Amino acid sequence: MRKILLFSITILGINLQAQIGGKNSFSFLDIPATARSSSLGGSSISARDDDPNLISDNPSILDSNLDNRFSFNYVNFISDINAGNFMYSKSLKTRGAIGVGVQFLGYGQFTGAEANGQKTGEFKAGDYAINGSYGTSFDSIWYLGSTIKFIYSNYETFQRTGLGTDLSGGFWSRNRLFNVNLALTNFGYALKKNESNEREKLPFEIAIGLSRKIPKAPLRFHLQFQNLQKFDLVTNDPNFEGKTNKKTGEVKKSAWSVDNYMRHIVFGADIILHKNFVLTMAYNHKRKKELAINGRGSAGLSFGAQVKIKRIQFNYAYSSYFVSGNSHHIGLTTNLNSYFRKG
Repeated sequence: MRKILLFSITILGINLQAQIGGKNSFSFLDIPATARSSSLGGSSISARDDDPNLISDNPSILDSNLDNRFSFNYVNFISDINAGNFMYSKSLKTRGAIGVGVQFLGYGQFTGAEANGQKTGEFKAGDYAINGSYGTSFDSIWYLGSTIKFIYSNYETFQRTGLGTDLSGGFWSRNRLFNVNLALTNFGYALKKNESNEREKLPFEIAIGLSRKIPKAPLRFHLQFQNLQKFDLVTNDPNFEGKTNKKTGEVKKSAWSVDNYMRHIVFGADIILHKNFVLTMAYNHKRKKELAINGRGSAGLSFGAQVKIKRIQFNYAYSSYFVSGNSHHIGLTTNLNSYFRKG
């Protein structure tokens, strides 16, 4: 399981506090599922446009504009550890829209062995989630959506299933310059109890995202508030040094610190060079503090690009975790209606 361990250290550290607590299952759900999410620091909750990639973080994005849209995303992390996402959305005309998707994480192939070293054969390990979403709008400015997801993990003889849901809502101004969204994601449990007779929870999160397009300027700013379900994100982090009492030498760790507040915030910006060419950048302070070595390096930074060529929009994202752990997401999105002539 060396590759799984290495992967967990490199990528799942995005949500390190959940790992430390040991209470959550299916932590792969915390990994950015799309290039759009990755480019915005790990979540696209602050974005709103006609891109089905956004459904993974915010099902309220679904409305009649997302008719017959398809998206695919892929990222290779380490060696043959691969992750991806498929999403399809269909308008229900005046009744909103639905979306179906698959998220997967494959750890590659392993050679099984007994404790005495005797090999037992080859096996593969992976995590999978099948999602069904629905969204609708009211008065063209208020949006609501939900997702139901079935999760399955398979590691040789170890198998686990879970059921979860996402709920979200948002407001989009009539001039389309400002939007704000609230999302409650991964509310659910494993369907069976674990070896300790406990029913493990999914990595539940409450997040708020907002964005503001600057009038007559090619800029859109993003602000995300993450992990709002848990105020203290620092005292259980071994990298958090706290404050040292100069008289007694005692080290005190307190959640009432600027560092803790900053770990709840992700900053981002879009540079709209053309309607078909957008550059994105973001900074995730939580990721920086948890994964940077001695506070140095580019951990926490993300960059991305959206390029539309004819019928296809290509998405790319680069995210920095630490020196040997960076990711390159690629994705494509298309409107299937554009391939068929209207009679």
